Amino acid sequence: MNHIIKIVKGSLVGLGSILPGISGSMVATILKIYTELITALNQFTKKPIRAVLSVWQYIVGVALGYLIGFLFIKIFLDNFPIPFTLLFIGFIIGSIPSVTHETKGVSKKWHHILVLILAMVMMALFLFVQEASATADNWTYYLVIFVIGFITAASLITPGLSAATLLMALGYFHILINLVDDVARAFISFDFSGIADYLPMLLVLLLGLLIGMIVVGKVMYQILMHYKVHFYMAVLGIIFISPFNILFELQQETENNVFNTPWTTWLIAGVLCLLGFYTTYRLSKKGFKEDSHD
Repeated sequence: MNHIIKIVKGSLVGLGSILPGISGSMVATILKIYTELITALNQFTKKPIRAVLSVWQYIVGVALGYLIGFLFIKIFLDNFPIPFTLLFIGFIIGSIPSVTHETKGVSKKWHHILVLILAMVMMALFLFVQEASATADNWTYYLVIFVIGFITAASLITPGLSAATLLMALGYFHILINLVDDVARAFISFDFSGIADYLPMLLVLLLGLLIGMIVVGKVMYQILMHYKVHFYMAVLGIIFISPFNILFELQQETENNVFNTPWTTWLIAGVLCLLGFYTTYRLSKKGFKEDSHD
């Protein structure tokens, strides 16, 4: 049962990594598995097998989250944008007790509050991020794919860094979506020649992911070890602003004004928001119990 719970948590991290306005690392922090992942990454260069074995359930979960996300999230957002978005906002709001628990009993100084405010301001600035246009071909396409992998890895490690939002700003988001969609179609149709054509690009993407996770992971490990309170205050500031960012992006991406939507849709969205809140809160409470037993 414990393995299944870890896989589910990993899948939520994977889902959070590909949604605009949400970062996989923030979801990992919410679910209280961030420290485990960062520790494993920090040990990867010294003891790679042991590091992978210590978090293999999360790795499987993240892979499943990516697969489920790319297969279904676009469909859900296109057809049910408001309910699906409110579900993830519920996940975020339900995380607040989990994050505040990490700094419980610690006296907050002025610089801790300053970090919280700066984090909120930086997240608010993402409201002004607009998707740019970019093209890539020949060898530059592989460079773009590598950058996409690196950014995605960084979002898994750095709370508040949304890979989807950043890729949209650079104009690379649709390149990633199209690549994954093409590969998925090739697998579904058993087009082995097509799979072979995409294999080099997938390898470059994985290389970007690996290098990004190792480099950024080591930096974040040091921050977590030496500036833990500052770290979680920043995460708290990010959580406060993230729902507004997500709703803003929902309005930007939806053809019709979301506030003119029928009340029944908002009712369903509200129920899903509460469900997301309850799910995250219960997972957090389980984490509190595990901490007390350590």
